[in-house]
Amino acid sequence: MRKRTPQLIISGPQASNSDMQSPVSSVINPRTRSLSPTSRPHTPDLYNPSDFAVQQLDISDESEGGSAITYYTGRDIVSKSPGIRYITENLIKKLSKQEQLSSVQSLNLCLSKAGGKKFKFIEKLEKCDHLLVLNLNNNMIEKIEKLDKQLKLRELSLSYNRIRKIEGLEHMVNLQNLMLAGNYIEHIPAWVGKKLRSLRVLSLKQNNITLLQDISKLKSLKELTSLILTDNPLASLPHYRQYVIYHLRSLNYLDGQPITFQERQEAHDRFHLEELENLENELERKKKEIQLLEQKQSKTMENVKSQEQLNKSLQLEHQQQKNSCKKLEREVETKNELVCLN
Repeated sequence: MRKRTPQLIISGPQASNSDMQSPVSSVINPRTRSLSPTSRPHTPDLYNPSDFAVQQLDISDESEGGSAITYYTGRDIVSKSPGIRYITENLIKKLSKQEQLSSVQSLNLCLSKAGGKKFKFIEKLEKCDHLLVLNLNNNMIEKIEKLDKQLKLRELSLSYNRIRKIEGLEHMVNLQNLMLAGNYIEHIPAWVGKKLRSLRVLSLKQNNITLLQDISKLKSLKELTSLILTDNPLASLPHYRQYVIYHLRSLNYLDGQPITFQERQEAHDRFHLEELENLENELERKKKEIQLLEQKQSKTMENVKSQEQLNKSLQLEHQQQKNSCKKLEREVETKNELVCLN
């Protein structure tokens, strides 16, 4: 499957109805069915704003700025954007209806107005240190940053932006729902499985993830019950679903569909022997590495012994030279005394 390439599009792909509602409710409905990867275009479509079920923001001009920007799809000019919006403290207070930023627990900065300005930077959230839910879907954000103070955050939605890398979330030990659909992410970093231990729902739908090995990095997430990877290149690989089910055994839902007992059994039958073979191969490789290390250690010990013998030999030679020098000094003194007597 062809990778998505970043395209500057005026409205950007809008989040679908299922992505905009509560992340948990979007995956526990057994009637939800995802189209097969082969039946959908891999590049995000331009979603119709009327598809949204949640309330979208109507932000005043106080957060707007920048000049007009023209966006391209790779073929023709689509349209022009009037510019970029900026997150301000006044805007946060207005949307949350809270005078104290430290009292803000939920903040919706998802935009849907076609042709309108979008947020490009995550900023001015330092004082919102009690934030539990943050929605930044459907913007132009390129980097996850400046969320260091959001230690209590439980739900983070950054779907349909321009993010290429999962970063800046290592400290979020309380994060339960992470929505990153419709971006340009290619890899899942290893720290996700080590740091985000409370994660329950992870959506990476419609990205550029190609390696099944990235899935194994999530093994240690024992609370993870729902994972969405549709419209990624790896979703079209043979045995994709069985591989994910076998390696992530805490999952109850994969790509919005419930995992059945039969699927678990088939995944076990398919990958159990392969896993044993891999473990045996790994054990054999480790044995060879140990043998090589023992050989190196043996050679090192031989070198150390040789060096010790050489050191002893040099010390003995040095002592002999000192004794010889003292003997010569005494002879010289004796001769000097005889000269003086004569």
